[in-house]
Amino acid sequence: MNCRDLETQLTPYLDGELIAEARVEVEAHLATCPTCPRHVEVERHNLSAIREAARAGSPTAPAALKARLFENVARDSNSQRRLGVLRVVAVAATVTFAVGLGHHEYRSHQRRLYEQDAALRHARQFPLEIEQPPDAIERWFGGKLDHPVNLPRFPHATATGARLLQVRDKPAAYIRYDSPRPMGLFVFGDDHDLDVGPIAEVNSNHGYNVVSWREGDVVYQLVTDLDEQDIRDLMPSPQGGESFPSRPPPVEVRPASLQQ
Repeated sequence: MNCRDLETQLTPYLDGELIAEARVEVEAHLATCPTCPRHVEVERHNLSAIREAARAGSPTAPAALKARLFENVARDSNSQRRLGVLRVVAVAATVTFAVGLGHHEYRSHQRRLYEQDAALRHARQFPLEIEQPPDAIERWFGGKLDHPVNLPRFPHATATGARLLQVRDKPAAYIRYDSPRPMGLFVFGDDHDLDVGPIAEVNSNHGYNVVSWREGDVVYQLVTDLDEQDIRDLMPSPQGGESFPSRPPPVEVRPASLQQ
């Protein structure tokens, strides 16, 4: 393992998600590398700060600030009252912004962890439990999960098999699609803990592109080695092209330079 390999394994290592063999490789590299241990400590501190900011996002802070505002209004003179109101409102706005930003960063970090896990599990090529047409696959999942499994119908790609898996701690449906190159789709329930919206977003992870979107409380993550243009062709805009049952949403491809 070199420093570049460590970078791809760093987040799952810090979260205790690596399998034993991978963790041993990381720790062996850290024992001999003069620079990576410091980088690991910085990342560990950053993750801790993000989690603390998210935990701080309780609804009690705004209530306390509101009480403080009324105390200042009752105590101060007219001129002091106006100044106190402005100061407290500024503090409240700052705290609200910081809490909101911390919570957003935490949800984005969680989404990246799920993308990493989905890419790694797809790469392992687990054996399928059913190899049937799409309609039969949907019926097979009935009652096996706490959420419906509706298979998107992609142009030039057909669902050929499926099995039950997990993405991190969430039970998931895994569907394999045959296309010019095989793809894997994970479908799992999520009570909006992850920063995933209805517009499909593409991020790179472990050599794959992971396309994430949600429908209500269900998240879809498609793992593929197709390039950006092929993904756009696979997930067309609803305004054009042939209509497919359970059509996937329009896709937003983020340039690699903007990905975190």
